[in-house]
Amino acid sequence: MSFGEESTIRNWDDARRYGFVSAGGGAWFSRTIRALPVGGRVFVCIPKRGYVGVGTVSGEARPFDEASVEVDGQLRRLAELELQGTYHHSNEAEDNEEYVVPVRWTKARPREQAVWETGMFANQNSACKLRNRFTLDELARQFDLEE
Repeated sequence: MSFGEESTIRNWDDARRYGFVSAGGGAWFSRTIRALPVGGRVFVCIPKRGYVGVGTVSGEARPFDEASVEVDGQLRRLAELELQGTYHHSNEAEDNEEYVVPVRWTKARPREQAVWETGMFANQNSACKLRNRFTLDELARQFDLEE
């Protein structure tokens, strides 16, 4: 999962705190995140930084304005929470919406502690299958995952 932070639209601190990933700004960006299966494992990579989290998808993708996350044991609308990102794009046509997928973090770390080694897999798609053995092995080691 690629979590682009190049603008004020999305912020990793929000995603880490409230348990979600997001993507949008056009059908090309939101198509793959909307296909993430509930129960699937996601590794999150911030482009030009590295991998910052691993977790399990805990709900279906929803447009930001309809998305909810669990806070202190209660379901809360994400749009009502104090967030650093705006999660809105300048052109609000339907295919430009920001989509949110709730995630239960197994391990998540600040962007300053991102994991990146030469040879690791990176992709511009918002979500894709991670099959690169070197990357999987290194992430399992760095995030203390039992395979």
